[in-house]
Amino acid sequence: MSIISLQAFSDILYRYQNLIIISGLIISFSGGSWDITYHILSQPESFFSYPHTLVYTGIFIVISTFFINLRKNISNKNPHRKANILILLGTILILSAGPFDFSWHLKFGLDGLLSPPHVTLLIGWMLVGSGNLWITNNLIDSILLQNKKSNNRKSADEGDTNYRDLDNLSTLDHSNSLLDKNEQTILKIQLILNLSFILVILSGFIYFFSLPFSETQFYNYNPNPLVALLVYGFGFPFLLSSFFINILKNYPGFKEVILLVGSFYIIIMLLTQIISNPFLIGLSWYYILNIIPFAIIYLLDKKQSRKTFTEINLPPLSSSGNLKNKTKKCTHPKIYIFYALILAIFSFTICFPLNTYILNEELYGYLVYQNLVFKVYAQLFADYFIIIMSMSIVGGLLGYGLVTTGGIVGPSKHMVIQMHHYLSELRHRDR
Repeated sequence: MSIISLQAFSDILYRYQNLIIISGLIISFSGGSWDITYHILSQPESFFSYPHTLVYTGIFIVISTFFINLRKNISNKNPHRKANILILLGTILILSAGPFDFSWHLKFGLDGLLSPPHVTLLIGWMLVGSGNLWITNNLIDSILLQNKKSNNRKSADEGDTNYRDLDNLSTLDHSNSLLDKNEQTILKIQLILNLSFILVILSGFIYFFSLPFSETQFYNYNPNPLVALLVYGFGFPFLLSSFFINILKNYPGFKEVILLVGSFYIIIMLLTQIISNPFLIGLSWYYILNIIPFAIIYLLDKKQSRKTFTEINLPPLSSSGNLKNKTKKCTHPKIYIFYALILAIFSFTICFPLNTYILNEELYGYLVYQNLVFKVYAQLFADYFIIIMSMSIVGGLLGYGLVTTGGIVGPSKHMVIQMHHYLSELRHRDR
């Protein structure tokens, strides 16, 4: 009986493995972000500090969940084998980072933000998160492909499922579906968490090589202040604009993803960088306003897409040749540039309070006390507004250019087809 129960538990764990793994990754990263605040506040540092404990808890969830079904995960019969191997490599790095960090603490005591164990852990997180997102995207593509086949909705490019219109998950015939309705909802949540985690990890890499928190009595890994200023000044606007425009292009039917991922990022930073710091907790109201740019983009893009598809005289679905020409009219490079600039400009407030230390290191060189962080931040913005905004705009445009260089910015043929059905259903309901 116990063997049967254990097997049932293993099967349930395997079924929801990717959701559990991404939850563990987020818990682990939150501990790492909180650890930065610990360094700032000069709290007693040890291998068993509170933030480190949160890191280990998340790691335990990830490792145990993946290794319980290791044979299934890397089996040749597993359609997600390549992605699982990427996850396996990431877990190996994460596991090695633990004893590496412990020995580093024994040898050097207080460690800096940029250290070999921390970089190892960050790369491990990135590999696991990337593999997990890979699997999530594959599942979404499989469901959408099945949806097309079950509804006899075939375009000239039938097999091409690089787009991901998650609105169509709700229109599936669940009797023949790979996943039931509840599991598809879980898949959407899983996607939001995966994208959010990738964003925080990428931002972590930028902070690692720009924050001046890596000097100890034994070594100094702090980046050159000017280099750090450039890495931050161009890096974050570039990251935010390229990341979210890429989401708009790859998940056109799930526009809420912009708002949800952006909000999730803000909440993680709020909890680990603002609320966890007693000197900054009073500024929580200020930081939560950073959700506004994501809400603006969500509302504008939703309105723009609806306007586009209602104005186009869509041909019958069989007229695939004409459809290709019609979709060329559905391009809005100017609105995407506007989105990129919004995110780039707001990067200065999104990156508070950590950007204060980066900019101060090169531009002022003050010894920043915690009760003066916001004052220094405001002074930086007033004194160096032109420099900050110039770097932000250039970084944002570079991010936009990276994502859109490969082709026309706008909805794909598949999105037009799916929206055609969506709007037809809406008009039918209105009658």
